Amino acid sequence: MPDTHHAYEHLQGIYFPIAIAVFGVVCLGVAALLIGGARRSRATGRSDMLPLEILYASGLAAVVAFLVWSTFGAETPVDRIVAKPALRIQVTAGQWSWRFRYPNGITVAAVATWHPAVALVPTGSPVEFDGISEDVIHGFWVPQLRFQRQLLPGHVTRFDLIFNDEGLYGGVCSVYCGDQHTEMHFELEAVSPQVFGEWLARERRAT
Repeated sequence: MPDTHHAYEHLQGIYFPIAIAVFGVVCLGVAALLIGGARRSRATGRSDMLPLEILYASGLAAVVAFLVWSTFGAETPVDRIVAKPALRIQVTAGQWSWRFRYPNGITVAAVATWHPAVALVPTGSPVEFDGISEDVIHGFWVPQLRFQRQLLPGHVTRFDLIFNDEGLYGGVCSVYCGDQHTEMHFELEAVSPQVFGEWLARERRAT
């Protein structure tokens, strides 16, 4: 899966100029209809703008088709899950906490607070998250990656993330879930595979 931040930056670079261009065309079209179309309709009793209207509608349909194609082109790799990820982490969301469960039972809990516990992930390789909610719908959102998935009760949501750069990646719940929704934070720290392996070994010995 590619870096989601760059994938959506590319998509934004397509949408934004097209949106401005379409807005300008719509404004010009409305002005032309209000000024010239009304005058000709009074003179002839009918509109002689049909060819232009067909061209306009066809152009908009082509733009929509291109945007749909571009969106699916960016979204499909993001939704793809690799067969053999470097690591699988079970993510459990509940009012109002996050739990990250690693292989062999290691668990990092991030209870509702502005300073949550930090869960480590390795850089450079796909990490699969298996997310589920204990109660209501929660949103697993990592703003730095521009990545969001909803976690549903009774359903496992699987997704892959690749952390290319070391550092802290803050996350929040993006779906209103109750009184302490605004405090439902988590933090992922991306470290080198060597550092991650050493941390995992220490945690295993401690359990």
